[in-house]
Amino acid sequence: MSEQTHNAVGGRARVENLVQAGHIGTVNVHQARALVHLPSFAFPPGKAHFVDRTEEQRRIIATATASTADPDGDGTRPRILTVSGMGGIGKTALCVQVGHQLLGHYPDGAHYLDLDDERRDGVPDLAAVLTDLLRSLGVEQEWLHGDFRSLVRQFWDRTRGKRLLLVVENARSAAEVEPLLPASARSLVLVTSHGPLYDLGATADELALSPLGTAHTAELLRLFFGEQRWAAADPEALHALTALCGGLPKAVEVAGQLARKHPHRSPAGLVERLTADLHERGSAPVEAVWDTAYAELGAEAARLYRLLPECPGPFAVLPTAAALLGRDLLDTEDALAELLAAGLLDHRSGGYRQHALVRGHARRTARTADPDGAERAAAHARLLHWLRRQTARADLLTAGTRATVHGELPPLPGIPDADLGTTKAGALHWMEANRHALYGAVGLAHDDDRDEDAVAIAESLWTHFLDHPRYADATSAFRTAVVAADRGGNLLARVRTRSMLARPLWEQGCFAEAAAATEQACALAELLDDSDEHRRMAGSAIDFRGQLALARGESALAHGDRAAALAEFAAARADFTTARGIQLGIGNAYGAALQTYQLAKTAAAAADHPAAAELFAAARAEFTALPGRARMVARTAFGLARALRQLDRHQEAEPLLAEALAAAADRGSSHDEARISAEYAELADRTGRPEDAARHRARAAELRAAHGAAAPDGDRPGA
Repeated sequence: MSEQTHNAVGGRARVENLVQAGHIGTVNVHQARALVHLPSFAFPPGKAHFVDRTEEQRRIIATATASTADPDGDGTRPRILTVSGMGGIGKTALCVQVGHQLLGHYPDGAHYLDLDDERRDGVPDLAAVLTDLLRSLGVEQEWLHGDFRSLVRQFWDRTRGKRLLLVVENARSAAEVEPLLPASARSLVLVTSHGPLYDLGATADELALSPLGTAHTAELLRLFFGEQRWAAADPEALHALTALCGGLPKAVEVAGQLARKHPHRSPAGLVERLTADLHERGSAPVEAVWDTAYAELGAEAARLYRLLPECPGPFAVLPTAAALLGRDLLDTEDALAELLAAGLLDHRSGGYRQHALVRGHARRTARTADPDGAERAAAHARLLHWLRRQTARADLLTAGTRATVHGELPPLPGIPDADLGTTKAGALHWMEANRHALYGAVGLAHDDDRDEDAVAIAESLWTHFLDHPRYADATSAFRTAVVAADRGGNLLARVRTRSMLARPLWEQGCFAEAAAATEQACALAELLDDSDEHRRMAGSAIDFRGQLALARGESALAHGDRAAALAEFAAARADFTTARGIQLGIGNAYGAALQTYQLAKTAAAAADHPAAAELFAAARAEFTALPGRARMVARTAFGLARALRQLDRHQEAEPLLAEALAAAADRGSSHDEARISAEYAELADRTGRPEDAARHRARAAELRAAHGAAAPDGDRPGA
């Protein structure tokens, strides 16, 4: 009988993990995380009342049927249907209505994307849209690629062959849509726009919406009125009311809500009021509907209506609305409820939104009611105070105590602080959910000449940017903060904001502009005094310049220019050494340890493995001596293990990899776990253990495939 081991499982037993081995040395067992992603159906609810559009629905369903008719098809371009028409005509309602009917055809998920939510200066941040899409497709933040082209390729890989339904709202050109198309002929993409998008290719069908006909406009009004009230009304008044709505479902919704608010007012009285508004103000028929709805609001709801367009970003939440209004949460909630009931506000995706038509009307109304802008200026001041305080609180939770240019503000009287939780994850989640308002607040503060607020909010967004690198938002906000710092004349702020701006620039490959920013920061730092606070800032500016040199060196190496790379690495070493000396001089042990770590990374990039091993070991010892730095201890252990493996010091490397792998598993960092597993495979190859190498390599591949990274990737930028 041969010497073999046989494993048999019978009855109700179940095998979870099976390990067979010959020679066993050190064994480390970590429970594997389940790699299960449930399809996301992030789709808004349909309208309570919806009429007609029968032919349009038939066309969309026919397009969907064509896209799923060949379940084994291997095409890579989805079916596309564009729905165009003026604002308020019901494009969104149609796509959502049909989308819910089609969900069963798209088992891999359905997603609703409003490009206006990510639009800045007229241009949507498509990288941010792709980031959100990939996360909904199961890709964790640490697995997301760092540049736009890589995100597009990652999205193609993640959607290949999938049956997905996407509704893309408010597209202004085909170029805004193309990067968001799934790589699958089995998917369907519905695109709404104000005008036709002629350049989406031959696979795109076009559907132009017209206003509702008179009969269907009346039918929609009847649904809002209720059968009994409608039947008892004067037909001539109903005909006049129907005409006033102009066939726009949004206008019908507001008129209907106005009627429901005043159940004892006759349709004839409602028409009289709307017609009077039309003649007195000379506005378009639809504007008369908004005017009348606004005139029926209570004082606080009317003031909030005028102020909501001042909130940066596409939506407001209860606390930001309270800050704008200057009232407590209960009073603000009452005002919001009144606006919802009047049809002047929508609530979806966790926030309160004004339709584009309504938002424009609210702005015009505000200019009439507040000609000198005093009401809006006071609202800005309250809102910026609240946002600045919350961002500083969130930054404290995410990054811990750190030196900042401007301190935290006291609470805003009458408005409670945001609930950020007690952990870094909770604070980052709050910042991510409110990022539009936070990044937009930097521009709002600058426009109001509130330079200290602009700098303080931008500075508090730094850790959020590192964890959620949304480059368009960060670059715009940090540029604005530089201008605000210069205008405000605070020297520390001028140094800090330029250093902050440099990083998103170099991570996007804009090395020349990043270099200009870091050189300006270092030149300004020479004007600082010898206080610890100023010396720390000077050391930080030099560190950023060193990080830029390291990034440029790595880029040169990737392009085969080793001579240029070595020159950049030498410049990086010089800056990190200088910065480390400054941090040691002021007793900042953590800052000094970070510089040792930067020196180790530079040596590793230059393939100076003996120096890298020595420096990683030193950095590990320095971080170990500091409380609360377990993550950096693990990162330096991994760096040291790689350097030792390059030096063929395999016995020393393996326990360090085991330590780093255990730390990654404890943190739940699948990205780090994959990197370490890949390094473990290299070590197993070097030590003649092909089975172990295959196992670790398979684990790394499994993690990459599960989290949307089909090919091995390096550290995220700035890791």
